[in-house]
Amino acid sequence: MSVAHKKRENLATFHALHRSAIGIDVHSNLIVATYQNCEYGSSSLFNENWGSGASKPELDAFANWCKEKGAEVLIMESTGVYWQSLYEALENVGFTNKQIVVVNARDVKNKRGSKTDLADAIHLAEVARQGTYRASFVPAKEFRQLRCLWRSFFTLKISRKKFLNIMHKQLCQVGCRASSVFSDIRGKKATKIIDCLINGEHGETLYNHIIEITSCKKGKLKAKPQQIYDALQADMESEVWFAIRQNLNHIKYLDVQIVEAEANLRDKLKPYEHLMKLLTSIPGIKDITAMGIICELGDDLSQFTSIRRFCKWIGLAPGNNESAGKKYSGRTTPGNKYLKVLLVEAASGIGLMKNGFLHEVHQRFKERRGTKKANVALAHKLCRIIFSVLTHRTPYQEQYKPVLKEHRFCKAVQAVAGLREVGYICDDIEVQDSTNGYVMKIFGANKRRRSASLQT
Repeated sequence: MSVAHKKRENLATFHALHRSAIGIDVHSNLIVATYQNCEYGSSSLFNENWGSGASKPELDAFANWCKEKGAEVLIMESTGVYWQSLYEALENVGFTNKQIVVVNARDVKNKRGSKTDLADAIHLAEVARQGTYRASFVPAKEFRQLRCLWRSFFTLKISRKKFLNIMHKQLCQVGCRASSVFSDIRGKKATKIIDCLINGEHGETLYNHIIEITSCKKGKLKAKPQQIYDALQADMESEVWFAIRQNLNHIKYLDVQIVEAEANLRDKLKPYEHLMKLLTSIPGIKDITAMGIICELGDDLSQFTSIRRFCKWIGLAPGNNESAGKKYSGRTTPGNKYLKVLLVEAASGIGLMKNGFLHEVHQRFKERRGTKKANVALAHKLCRIIFSVLTHRTPYQEQYKPVLKEHRFCKAVQAVAGLREVGYICDDIEVQDSTNGYVMKIFGANKRRRSASLQT
């Protein structure tokens, strides 16, 4: 199933799905492409190559060359971010997202020992004509730009956490134990108190400022002023304070950048407020999470042929690893790390709720497999809910089912039955449901059956 290369002729030895195709090998400063064309019913194959730089005028010239050739499909690897400018240049000359195919490099990797830029382009053209590729999800141009803005905003938040952790360690290094009295060292009141400390205040001046700040009605601190003052005692002569001040200034700068980036995102997403409302109807998904989901996915999920492919693209679907009839670890596959982080965080928040169907699902997973696996499992369920909400354009409506109640009843039955295995005997146990009055009977460990009955 490949093109037979001979000295004087090229023979198309397979039944191609497409008559013509262009395989493109993309680099940071180089574009190498091959145009292949074979008429139906003919064994001769026409080849034409292209090589140029990757500046914008050269990309435009290459896009016009592709338009002149009239290829049915153009294929390229998703090499870093280099493919994006080329993708837009091809879109500008009239190619659609069904004609431009972006594939993962691991799926179309050429054989070792014969790898050159031209050989890779030829191999990609062959794969495109055969139709044996798996296209990556590429949203519309507007959402690709929103995705870039969201990832920049996400990176700013990660950078802030990083510098905050560094500053916390440096405070500990000089003897300040702020985390013992503040749950968040960048909370409103904690920020004011730590700023006073970093600015050089100590002794009675610092203590008076602590009393003044803690007496303010806005916000609440559990620790008393004397406890806070004792925890903030530090070596004021240390040279580390210079680095602490630098990190604090950088954190304040990042705070301003985050506020501006969030305001810009909200302004750009105003036309999609209806999607925001649909997504925020799901428990655990707030405005920021909904913004990230829309920026990463767009408003059209028709490129995903099934809900499982959607979950697998994000990286939350269980993997398959079976050999010789044995099943090994079903860990999740690699996927979109930005969406994966958002959904796992949302699942973790649902686990902290007090009630609700999704909370009970999380609690059931938690009792069976632990907190971390419960977060991933519930993130997978959220992923399926999001696909349904965005596809059908209907808000989430929770349909309660007592999954946690059933799970714990089964655990109780198993526990009673397990007593028999270690030699214990116990009487029948009756359990009454407080919501509907049903009485469930668990037969004693000396009996080999169990049943449930309604007692009036």
